[in-house]
Amino acid sequence: MKISWKHLWLKHQIKWRFFLVGIWNTIFGYLVFVGLDYLFNLIFTPRYVAYMSAAVLANILAIINAYIFHKFVTFQSPLRGLAIIPEFVRFFSMYLFSFFLGLVLLPVFVELFHLDPKIAGALLIPVTIIISYLGHSRFSFRQDNQAHDS
Repeated sequence: MKISWKHLWLKHQIKWRFFLVGIWNTIFGYLVFVGLDYLFNLIFTPRYVAYMSAAVLANILAIINAYIFHKFVTFQSPLRGLAIIPEFVRFFSMYLFSFFLGLVLLPVFVELFHLDPKIAGALLIPVTIIISYLGHSRFSFRQDNQAHDS
């Protein structure tokens, strides 16, 4: 039995779009983190203040970026106007766990295991990917009257 790419795309469109948007958002968020870490390292004397400040701000910007792309590209949510507020709250809440986990694990990796903050940040990416897909596909962008593959 021959399976075509077109068949795989059509059967799993949401997963493929999530994957592609996830690649973009991961690159975006990580580059923002690296850039801010470099900048903040020039400004703040204690090293941990620089990388932790960079992590917080980069995560906020990446979450906003992710919401926009997942809303319009991945899940193609039809909600507009004030109706997006509960949707964004659900979306943001899915990131809270991974965000706080990252804030706890980042200094553990840097201070205890003596990893560079950029490498430690990269090691946290798989955790965010798993939490993100499961939460967004089942909670953030769920449409009770709209079928989707998850």
